[in-house]
Amino acid sequence: MNKIPPFVSLVIPCFNESKRLFRLESALVAFQANWAKSFEVIVVDDGSKDDTANRAEQILDKLLQKADFKVISLSENQGKGGALRAGVLAARGTYILTLDADMAAHPLLLEEWFQNNIPSYQEIWIGSRTHEDSVIKAKSHRKITGSIYNLLVRLVTPIKESDTQCGFKLYPNHIGKVLFENLLLRGWAHDIELLYKAHYLGVTIKSMPVVWEHVEDEKIAVLQDGIKMARQTIYLSFLFRFNRTFRRNLLKMKQSQEKFNVQVSANGDI
Repeated sequence: MNKIPPFVSLVIPCFNESKRLFRLESALVAFQANWAKSFEVIVVDDGSKDDTANRAEQILDKLLQKADFKVISLSENQGKGGALRAGVLAARGTYILTLDADMAAHPLLLEEWFQNNIPSYQEIWIGSRTHEDSVIKAKSHRKITGSIYNLLVRLVTPIKESDTQCGFKLYPNHIGKVLFENLLLRGWAHDIELLYKAHYLGVTIKSMPVVWEHVEDEKIAVLQDGIKMARQTIYLSFLFRFNRTFRRNLLKMKQSQEKFNVQVSANGDI
């Protein structure tokens, strides 16, 4: 394995995606041809019942060197948050980009994000479909349900970002690992836990424009999953406020982050 860390790790969770991995293949071909910096691809198969893992391995083996990709297979379905956690903890890149397997947002969007700046070691960038410069292709009912959920988030948490659920998020390696390491919510509401923790740690959260094309997914039941996410969000808010064990773990996390910040400042790194 190449000992020099790649500039960015692409972490892609998959669950029963075998029939849609052609979108991943097409996106990676374009990314490989146009992205000038080093990168690695980590696909996490979240306990799929189809041949997602084998298909992903075939695609990546055809496009990349062995040192530049890995397929992680989870024995049981853990949920999107759990799959992302496995990939983020294995990532070697200076930055970690999480994105959805359907490629609703293309990885080359990073080129636009990096045109004028890159994230500091104390900030994360999150794709926002409500950003004034975003270009969105989605059905109106998806936009409405997303708006209702984000209203709930703003009511019960300190999170004020207008789009918490976009899968396209960029983390400096250390922050990504700190946020994901002790992830409690492994399902769709994991984003809220990550952003809640980021706020607690004093990490800057920057909303970025995306070009987003919604891809229908029969595995998602909008109403049922939305209710689960709402319940998990309220539960998480309760933990942050009242659960002593959870708050002690947060304090340890904050102390670790502060120690890292001191080390980075002393070394003069980004």
